[in-house]
Amino acid sequence: MNFIQRQLQIAVNSVTQWCNNNCYTISSSKTAAVHFCRKRSLHFDPEIKLNNEIIPFVNDIRFLGITFDRKLTFLPHINLLRKKCEKSLNILKVLSTTTWGADRNSMIKIYKATVLSKIDYGCEIYGSARKSVLQKLDPVHHTALRLCSGAFRTSPVQSLYVDCSEPSLTFRRNILSLKYYFRIKSNTCHPFHNFKLRLFLVRLQEARKSFIPVFFTRVHDILFDLNLLYLQVTPHPKNNFPPWRIPVVQSLNPFQSFTKSDTADIIYHRIFNEHRQKYNDFIPIYTDGSKSADHVSFAVIFPDATFSFKLHTICSVFTAEITAVLYALEEICDRPQNKYIIYTDSLSVLKSLISNHIHSHKNPLVLNVLNLLDKLDSRGFSVLLCWVPSHVGIIGNENADRAAKLAITSTNATIPLNDFKKHITILHHSKWQAEWDLLIQNKLHTVKPRVEPWPSQSNRKTDTILTRLRIGHTRFTHRHLLLGEQAPMCSQCNCIILAKNGSCAIKPQTTNQPTTSHREVTNPIPTKDNKSTNQSALKPSETTKYSSVDIELLPMAVLPPLEQTVLQSRESDADAEMSSSSASEEDALEYNMSEDLEDSPAAISPPPPSKPEKANKYRNR
Repeated sequence: MNFIQRQLQIAVNSVTQWCNNNCYTISSSKTAAVHFCRKRSLHFDPEIKLNNEIIPFVNDIRFLGITFDRKLTFLPHINLLRKKCEKSLNILKVLSTTTWGADRNSMIKIYKATVLSKIDYGCEIYGSARKSVLQKLDPVHHTALRLCSGAFRTSPVQSLYVDCSEPSLTFRRNILSLKYYFRIKSNTCHPFHNFKLRLFLVRLQEARKSFIPVFFTRVHDILFDLNLLYLQVTPHPKNNFPPWRIPVVQSLNPFQSFTKSDTADIIYHRIFNEHRQKYNDFIPIYTDGSKSADHVSFAVIFPDATFSFKLHTICSVFTAEITAVLYALEEICDRPQNKYIIYTDSLSVLKSLISNHIHSHKNPLVLNVLNLLDKLDSRGFSVLLCWVPSHVGIIGNENADRAAKLAITSTNATIPLNDFKKHITILHHSKWQAEWDLLIQNKLHTVKPRVEPWPSQSNRKTDTILTRLRIGHTRFTHRHLLLGEQAPMCSQCNCIILAKNGSCAIKPQTTNQPTTSHREVTNPIPTKDNKSTNQSALKPSETTKYSSVDIELLPMAVLPPLEQTVLQSRESDADAEMSSSSASEEDALEYNMSEDLEDSPAAISPPPPSKPEKANKYRNR
């Protein structure tokens, strides 16, 4: 500790001396220190002075929006973050009225802007906290999704994720951590660009389960799980162009006044032949990129040679096209001629090269092409870029397209950061879909087997009713879980009523079955012909036709009078009561029930008696 104290004091003195030389002043009253240590025994903090004043040591300190505690548990930060997010949820509660509230897409956008952005900020750092600590943020996420979709409070969280097309916070933290990791690897100036995970940290984590993994350890596990451990990201080159000297790309487009759908191929041939006669002193080079489900490649055709290479399947078609142009420029550097014209059928490549916002380019391959063009221009080369329409019979372009599709030689080219980001999102979505495919007993799974957004509903009330019917949790069928009451029973067949898939029918019941069977609210409405008889509602028939039902009349269509009187209470009152509940109630009502358990015979038994109400200390006042 004495050695650490001396080294820290030397560093503080150096910073103080630099500030004095540059007319800066450090406030001693606003300076604090934190001693990060895992020792539980008694140990003293070092004594460090700033301007002859001892710097006080505190248990936690806030730095750039993140609260660091001395044990690096991030518990104070997550507790503070949860309080802030709970306050921001009030705007969603105001807008989530089931009768006149905002539509789902607007609610989700507001949630992402006001709440989710706070949770995402710094998750790469506080993601090292323990799982039990990170789970404190899950109720905020679940409450927001219930408010956005109008789902009932007892809805399973997996159904909430799929219904709103919003992944869990764990998935979001993994995606953001991977994107930040590859952004570090693409930035050669970052202090951790060449960081390599030490082997002793991996062994320590395997030996001690209580060890809190650091950022790179967590990312290593995620990369290994997604099979991305040995892929390299393209480094972002330094921009050598000053603001007053932006390289000018000489581009041509003799076909810009023609529309491909309204122009015959022979007209394109005639225009291209006239163009080649005008630039007959330029050596033509044809480039093309190709992408399929399992094949990404590019080809470059010179008059005397053809080059074709395969890229990683992660790469986009834009990467293949710009890589072909880059490879053509690299080949030009080694040739004696100084006049070339490069033909490409990618208009997006030309637009990105001739864009005036060169300093905002995030694709390193675009900057590499601009650097090579500037280098060739300084050496006296004249290089033109020209767009040609694809698949119209231009011989050079057709040969390049054919060579790209037949490429078999792999190259060691790296992958741009933008392609990595897209691929990471796709991989996590596939993983999410695989987990959802296993929940075959979930009520929503039969309605929505694919994880994708629902069509937008402009009517909030309609969207809320449809959401509750899809998930299978409605106020009538599941309110007893919140109030500690008996499950709703059918007065005619003595069975529990369950909502299922938005259709209405009664399970046939034999004499051998127990009387306490489930009744599924599955929804054929009694018609005018069968209103006078009870057999259409209670007796199964092979000729029964299931028809769609007006969502407003769905609860009343098939229920006996006893249940109808219960349903006539205003739903908006119950929703307002749910929306105004405190965050502590949200924790108590976090349901992650499995559908097979919910629909099992064990679930038919009456619920346990409700807990006695807390004594009101103000009752006798």
